[in-house]
Amino acid sequence: MNIAVVDDDAGDLAIAVDLLREYVDIDCPQADIHIATFAGGENLLKDFEADKYDLIVLDIYMKGISGMETAKAIRKVDAEVAIIFLTSSEEHILEGYRVYATGYFIKPLAENKEEFTETLDHIFPRLRERRKAICLCIEGAEYRVPYRDILYVDIRDIRKPCFHLYGRVLLSSMSYEKCRDTLLKDSRFLECHHRIIANMDCVESMEQDDFLLKDGTRIPISRRKRQDVKIAYMNHLLGL
Repeated sequence: MNIAVVDDDAGDLAIAVDLLREYVDIDCPQADIHIATFAGGENLLKDFEADKYDLIVLDIYMKGISGMETAKAIRKVDAEVAIIFLTSSEEHILEGYRVYATGYFIKPLAENKEEFTETLDHIFPRLRERRKAICLCIEGAEYRVPYRDILYVDIRDIRKPCFHLYGRVLLSSMSYEKCRDTLLKDSRFLECHHRIIANMDCVESMEQDDFLLKDGTRIPISRRKRQDVKIAYMNHLLGL
């Protein structure tokens, strides 16, 4: 997991990094987490690209480009990265929703450590989910495929799982049974038909006999499984 911390105040930057490392050491000791620091929004944007970071902790009041302006530039490149603002005032909280901010840390951080920890407790499980992936062996090479990129998996004539991603298909040498056992441990995946596994995060709508996926693909729902599939999908939408 990659985290960026951006603040033009060296003292506040150091405190934010120390609190993050303390949280990781206590609550996520096994996590592979890397923290990069930047002294301003311009510095971050020079280095920024989609999917490079899982979380950005971003000061709002900075010299040069502000944190809010930085966040707007980030959102043009990466719609998913989590953003938490550092601020000494709550006046920008409403504006933060326009860039889909995940939360706020109120300065001084050392005096608001409990709120800092509570916010991280809320967001870290989601960040770990975002980074989950399955390792596939394809033509002798190993590929790490993030779960969020998988639309659905099915079986072709050659009896090997086909992983349908946005814009491409990967044919794996893994057995379907191993694929199914691996993916179904994650609540977003559902075997909706014989040898078809759907990623419910990628479903646009559920219809009578099929799922309409966000890329326009339709995949069938087993008549025998329809009621169970409907319940599972509704629970997924409700976050149950």
